[in-house]
Amino acid sequence: MPDDALPSGLSSIGDRIRQARKAAGLNQAALAARVGVTQPAVANWESGVHDPRRMMLAKLAEALSTPLDWLAEGARSAAERDKGAAAAYLRRPIQHTPVLGFRDAVRFLDDPSTDPHALAEDYIPVTTSSHRIFALFINDEAMNLAFPNETLVVIDYADRLPADGAFCLAAPMGFPMLRRWRKNPGRLEPSSFDPSHKPIFVEDKPRIIGCVRVSIRVH
Repeated sequence: MPDDALPSGLSSIGDRIRQARKAAGLNQAALAARVGVTQPAVANWESGVHDPRRMMLAKLAEALSTPLDWLAEGARSAAERDKGAAAAYLRRPIQHTPVLGFRDAVRFLDDPSTDPHALAEDYIPVTTSSHRIFALFINDEAMNLAFPNETLVVIDYADRLPADGAFCLAAPMGFPMLRRWRKNPGRLEPSSFDPSHKPIFVEDKPRIIGCVRVSIRVH
């Protein structure tokens, strides 16, 4: 297809494959035979179910006597766009997350139905798939290696089962503290430049308020 005959208003790769195929006088089965795929594969490309990969686009361009750049610059299908590295992140809604003080965070230990918005001292926008969250500023020398002072940590208070090595907000002695959970034996470990901070061993079930989902340095 001559460059000056290429339509400019076709937005998707599938649209462009269809246009070039028709201009070449081919049906879907004939095009499939030329590039070594099945007719349903061509139908899926043209309908936007998925897009051909770069090597297949090169074969299509040759089979259709069409510039590869013209085929490739069409918009990707919705299904292919959804596979991008940022797609899952961008789908998440921004949540206005309440920032609490430590004295209020302990309330969630005994009553997970506590409304964090009723206790909010401030808010910060956070993108996360978790929905039962609040945030705390961390100023704990026992955690300065992982969370320098004035790090804002978002806690998922619906998650009270930390994986081995996960950071969590716990209250082993009645007051909340952020620590790394370790199993076998159960213990809450510090993460500090100062070796004087020691693990807290837990014989019974750990008193977990929630697990860390996001940390944010505030400057």
